[in-house]
Amino acid sequence: MHIEFASLDEQYIKESVKNGYFRSEAEVVRDAVRFAREQRESKRLRLLEAIQLGKGDVEAGRTIPYSRELMQQIRQEATRYASEGGVIDPDVTS
Repeated sequence: MHIEFASLDEQYIKESVKNGYFRSEAEVVRDAVRFAREQRESKRLRLLEAIQLGKGDVEAGRTIPYSRELMQQIRQEATRYASEGGVIDPDVTS
C-alpha cells in the first residue's frame, strides 16, 4: 500500500518521529488509523445506546406527538440557548 500525504501532514509525521514520539513513520500512521477506528466505534456505540433509549421511551409511552408547534418550540429554545452562549453537544451535530 502506498499513501501520499499533504506536505503539512508529512512534516508532522516526520517531526513526530524526529522528536521521539514514535519510532517510525509507519507507527505514526498506525496510531492515527487506530485512533480514527476507535473514535468511529465509540460514536457507533453512542448512537446504538441513544436508539435503545428512544425505543425504551416509545415502549413506555414517553413520547410527544410531532407537530409544527413542537418544531417551532424546539427552534426557539435552540436559538435562545445559542444566543446565551450554550455549547452544542457534538453528538447532536455530527
